Amino acid sequence: MKHSRIRLVTTAFLTMVLFGAGGLAYAGGAHEGGHHKKTTMSHWSSPPEALKQVNPVAADSMSISSGENLYVQLCAGCHGKNADGNGQDASSLSQEPTNLRAMSGGHADGDFAWKISNGRGDMPAWGEELDSTEIWHLVNYIQSLSSH
Repeated sequence: MKHSRIRLVTTAFLTMVLFGAGGLAYAGGAHEGGHHKKTTMSHWSSPPEALKQVNPVAADSMSISSGENLYVQLCAGCHGKNADGNGQDASSLSQEPTNLRAMSGGHADGDFAWKISNGRGDMPAWGEELDSTEIWHLVNYIQSLSSH
């Protein structure tokens, strides 16, 4: 009985590590090529509570268009015009920008929102400059890239 409980806990832990609290596979596959390895920084994971965050902004054409406008102004310099991580400023950064097109559809909305808000390393924290609706518009735009 004791061994089966240990096996159950171990299985639950490994499932959480491989698939994250939000049930998304972060070990490659769905967005292979989205994460770059110019430095030794590990995969960037947002807190589990961020993964559960529900996007309050409908991903309609108006939101996606607003997100695209923000993306062009704030993000394209590093992440690239096509969101493939090859922006004009990418070579000057310590870590290659993420290929957002490859990541689109492979991460929870809350994961993208948290990363946009908080930043890390060369990635600016936009949470003080953008309001939450603008951040969700960016998320909707990024998520729309998987359908293009």
